[in-house]
Amino acid sequence: MITVFAGRPDGSATETVAEAFRRSVTRGLVMVASDDPVPTIGDGDVYVFISPRVDQAPLVAAAARSNAKVLLFGRLPDKVASLAGLAAPGPLASAWADAAACPPTPIYTTTRSSAVVNWNKHPLANASPFSSRPFLRFDYADEWNNLGYGRITADGGPWSIAMTIEALSATTLAVASAPGVAEDLPFVTLLENETASILWWNRPVGPVDSAEWAVIEAFIADWRHEDRPCIPVIGEIPHGYDAAVTMRLDCDEDIASARPLFELYRARGLPFSVAVKTAQEDKDEHVALMKEVLDAGGAVLSHSVTHAPRWGGSGEACEIEARTSSDWLEQCLPGLTVRYAVSPFHQNPAYVPEALKRAGLQGFIGGIIANDPEMLMAKGGTIPGDRSGVVTHSQQCMLHGDCVLREGDPLAINKQAFTVAVTAGSLFGYLDHPFSLRYDYGWGSEEHRLSRHCEFIDHIELEMAGRPILWLNEEDTLDWIAAKMRLTMRETNKGFGLTEGTAVAPPSGLAFSVRWRGATMALADFVDG
Repeated sequence: MITVFAGRPDGSATETVAEAFRRSVTRGLVMVASDDPVPTIGDGDVYVFISPRVDQAPLVAAAARSNAKVLLFGRLPDKVASLAGLAAPGPLASAWADAAACPPTPIYTTTRSSAVVNWNKHPLANASPFSSRPFLRFDYADEWNNLGYGRITADGGPWSIAMTIEALSATTLAVASAPGVAEDLPFVTLLENETASILWWNRPVGPVDSAEWAVIEAFIADWRHEDRPCIPVIGEIPHGYDAAVTMRLDCDEDIASARPLFELYRARGLPFSVAVKTAQEDKDEHVALMKEVLDAGGAVLSHSVTHAPRWGGSGEACEIEARTSSDWLEQCLPGLTVRYAVSPFHQNPAYVPEALKRAGLQGFIGGIIANDPEMLMAKGGTIPGDRSGVVTHSQQCMLHGDCVLREGDPLAINKQAFTVAVTAGSLFGYLDHPFSLRYDYGWGSEEHRLSRHCEFIDHIELEMAGRPILWLNEEDTLDWIAAKMRLTMRETNKGFGLTEGTAVAPPSGLAFSVRWRGATMALADFVDG
């Protein structure tokens, strides 16, 4: 069992971290503890403390004395820091605020903060798919980070680096560095005592918004599995595959102009998805293309009616945008039931999930570095603090002409994004837009766009040569994520059992995998019964 302790009862970081664990191990193995009554610390569990208070130091000490794994996120008081092999905790120097920022990027290049996280060589640190990453980077304006992770701020909030501190007996796994601006700080540390392994992250939410979440999964599932407790992690990639990929076009201003790209993917035998803004000129060729996309095994999703910022600015407007666009698509495409959307601008204020549910939708694609950081999560699933049951998946790798690099390999960032996803065991999604009379998204010509998409597909196939890869349309992707979130695993006398959900996801027949104590296997072969 993973027990999460909140340092602040009203803090959003606790629910965000708890949801990240639910996405990895199912909700049946995650409990958020309350202060009344005070939970009992026992052997064989995992304990997570979010910005622990000084009065919680006895709980941390009890966990450190038990046969346990302990995770500490965020600011630590003196008494807790010493338990983690750390000393002299203090406030963050003001210089970090400037070091954590970077300007918007011009087209055909990238910008990045001077502040970076550098990972050291260590068996657990090696689970990070990055050896180094900036606090903040942009591939388009100040909106997109094609490598998929959120920003680390220095503003004292839940997404901020938390504090100045020194590592004493703890081993430093990662360092926060701002050359010439601020002193290097431990960012991730590990302490091993006789009974417990204690992992600390210098950020209240840890790495929930980055593929570095793979370090957390490695810690709870595999680390010191001979003598420490381990919690099984459900894989985001279906069992029997080493990668899963989905792509889409967001049809903001045209639909039929997507045909050349659709023909390319159809010729390669790859599923193609379109998300459609429905307030467009009514043309037969639009409907014809959408029908062919569906006939070829692709997907058609809502992209709202008007592509309004923040889904129109209220829950009521969001519901109307979602319901009206879905009705139009279903009228044009008999037999289609629209169940998912791509959020305009990837903007998803807190009212969106419940509003989409009222409109009959079951999930959406969102997640972007520009806004709503709680929607940008390493793994797909249900939403922190939300009880609608709606699921989401973050896909911010944009294959646009604007993002093609002027120097070096033009697709270097997109290729790295795919490698990072494979290394971290994450679903990989990327997107483009069809041309319109107003804008070609930096491509210059359809020929240029087609050649780059071919190059990217070829790269994926070459990198995965001899290894099984699964291409999914966006509807099947979100169905898979929804089925994963229906799983509920609990500890039994014999090990672990499923109390909700099935080890094989209907109707796709894709099987879930589980990682535990250094081995990966089909979930059906792991659970009791």
